[in-house]
Amino acid sequence: MISVPAMLFDLIQAPLRWQVLNAGLQLDLFDRLTDGCDVAELAASLGLDQRRLMVVLDALCAMELLDKQGCRYQLAASAAPYLRSDSDRSLRPMLQTLPLLRHADVLAVLRGEGAETPPDLSDPAFWDRSAASLRSFHRGMGVDLMIGLLESLPEWPSVRRVLDLGAGSETLALRIIDQRPQRTVTVLDLPPLAARIAGAVDDRVRVISGDFNETDLGGPHDLIWASMTLYFARDLTAVLRKARQALAAGGVFVSLHEGLTRQKTAPESHVIGRLVPALRGVNVSFEHGQIATALRQAGFAEVESRQVATPFGLIELDVARGEG
Repeated sequence: MISVPAMLFDLIQAPLRWQVLNAGLQLDLFDRLTDGCDVAELAASLGLDQRRLMVVLDALCAMELLDKQGCRYQLAASAAPYLRSDSDRSLRPMLQTLPLLRHADVLAVLRGEGAETPPDLSDPAFWDRSAASLRSFHRGMGVDLMIGLLESLPEWPSVRRVLDLGAGSETLALRIIDQRPQRTVTVLDLPPLAARIAGAVDDRVRVISGDFNETDLGGPHDLIWASMTLYFARDLTAVLRKARQALAAGGVFVSLHEGLTRQKTAPESHVIGRLVPALRGVNVSFEHGQIATALRQAGFAEVESRQVATPFGLIELDVARGEG
């Protein structure tokens, strides 16, 4: 447990870590340094002062994102999968998009100063960025966790038909199919995202374009997966009842969402991570036990819940079975 003085001191440096990383992203340092480069050559190619560039490169080394030998710098092997633009697990799209949602002058927002410009939902570029960010998150730090949780279920070996509710990307569906080709996977998402998912899959994955509040969920499905998507349920119990009715006999519904505790003041990763959207009126986080309660109200006879440690914070896993 970090002491309060240590935590407060660390907060002084925390914004600088992001600024250094962001500078690396904006300057494309991580691709440029994949095979290593002398600082003088790098500074010349970027048109930057060599001395100041070296200070930033040393900071990236301190963060263990680069390695240094003399005046030569190279992308660290452990960081390469997540920072190279050509990596299947690159987090760069997420790193360049998510801060736009999470970072702001908190005091200014608190005082109501400056109007937020809402995203233009008719702009294809907005949905391109959203799809790329979600795909990046899923590939880089989500899908291995999700598959591990699915494989922990006793029903998983016999599951043949899966629905990914509000999928966000095709990543989980393709991993499921690749592991066992005889499975069929359906993904459902809003039309702009569904169109982009459909363009990234073949006929092994069925794509439903629509709003899960209104769209038929098809079925019967052996398993329905809902991760970080139930915020959009206008009536949570009604959506979960609809999901239960789309399950085959013996089917299972799996939810992966945060569960706030301590009067909605923990875990810190979710409370702070969603601070700016909450200040702007988009306060959608679930409380501990909220989804489990709604699952029981929706008619599931058995609901198991546990907390799961993830790279993006403590998450609540709810597994629901049977009819009440």
